[in-house]
Amino acid sequence: MYPPEMLAEKARVAASEAKTALIFSIIGIFCFGFIFGFLAFRKANQVIEIIDTYEVAQDKRGLATAAKIIGIIDIVLWAIGLLLRIALR
Repeated sequence: MYPPEMLAEKARVAASEAKTALIFSIIGIFCFGFIFGFLAFRKANQVIEIIDTYEVAQDKRGLATAAKIIGIIDIVLWAIGLLLRIALR
């Protein structure tokens, strides 16, 4: 269906982007949770879409899913922190 060169490139991109999404999500735990959490969530969604569309890099689905979950946690922790700051004024 797709040329092997294209599949190899998509697999490389998926692996690289999954790693980047995980790095963003981990950074988001410590600083700028809303920004890095959102970036990690979007990048992880893109990776999962590439994996589903081209059926490549199935081994990176776990990294992308972990990045997505941690990204959500980043955003939730940021929101809780913001609410606590407002409530404790």
